[in-house]
Amino acid sequence: MTYTPPLIKSGPRVAGELRQLPGRILVVTMEIPWALFSRHYDWQPGHLHFVTDMDLETVEGLEASLPPCDVVVGLGGGSCCDTAKYLAWKRGCRMVLAPTIISVDAPLTNMIAVRVDKTVQYIGDIFPEELLIDHSLIQAAPKELNRAGACDIASIHTALYDWHLAHRDTGEAYHADIAKQAEECLNELDANASEVYGVTPRGIDTIVDLYRREVKFCAEIGTSRPEEGAEHIVAYAMEHLTRRHFLHGDLVGLGILAISKLQQNRPEWALDLNRRCGLRYECPDADIGEIRAALSTLKSFKEQAGLFYSIVDTAPITREWVEEVIEEVEHARP
Repeated sequence: MTYTPPLIKSGPRVAGELRQLPGRILVVTMEIPWALFSRHYDWQPGHLHFVTDMDLETVEGLEASLPPCDVVVGLGGGSCCDTAKYLAWKRGCRMVLAPTIISVDAPLTNMIAVRVDKTVQYIGDIFPEELLIDHSLIQAAPKELNRAGACDIASIHTALYDWHLAHRDTGEAYHADIAKQAEECLNELDANASEVYGVTPRGIDTIVDLYRREVKFCAEIGTSRPEEGAEHIVAYAMEHLTRRHFLHGDLVGLGILAISKLQQNRPEWALDLNRRCGLRYECPDADIGEIRAALSTLKSFKEQAGLFYSIVDTAPITREWVEEVIEEVEHARP
């Protein structure tokens, strides 16, 4: 599908525009974001549905059972936006997304993250065309959720290393011009880290714009290599090992810490960027034993999962490296 740049409106009260949408409106949301929205705006859409999960059979059932609509609105986090994307994709109707947190790039990507047997799979192909970035709603969410949104831009640091490594070792296609654009996004995140940490209007708009740029150049070359490297393999390994869902920014932050050390790729700078953006690389919802196990078995997990070529293929996974990462994690915990 050809990339279509979205119409993005941002400001302190732009979600109020939802009340002017024409036709039959279906809002997919969750109780917390809907309660937050309702404190700011008086509006009852034609139909309201609270998202429970992103299991494939669940979203397939919604498409069949929810009433017809002219516009589907995704109001909330990644699951709400992805549910709206699924319904709009299947129904071919207009879609408006109003994210209430910016912890993931789901409001701007064309793929839909569903779960099959507790494992994430990506389906669909629909680029969001209308986004309402309401600063008031987003700033009402816990700051750590919004700070987590920096992860898929900060990951460019380790991802570009792996992409170039794969090109050198295996001949995988590499686009120097796209790598340069990705590096520029990383530098902009670096320059605005304090705004991102503070969840200021500028910080919010910075993350959304960097998402937009990242999604665009990844779509142009048909791969997420510029922002997805072995740091994401760490994230996938943690979810596979624990069979639990974590805040994506926590796992990727941990991955950036670990993989920058494995690559010997400015690990001090990467750790500092994690800290300044507020990424919880210490992964507070995981046990130290789980982190140690995921790192120790990274090679076998990568091979079993059939994931892309990276530093995990070439560097030895040593006990010293694992314990060095664990030491940084423990140091960051209270």
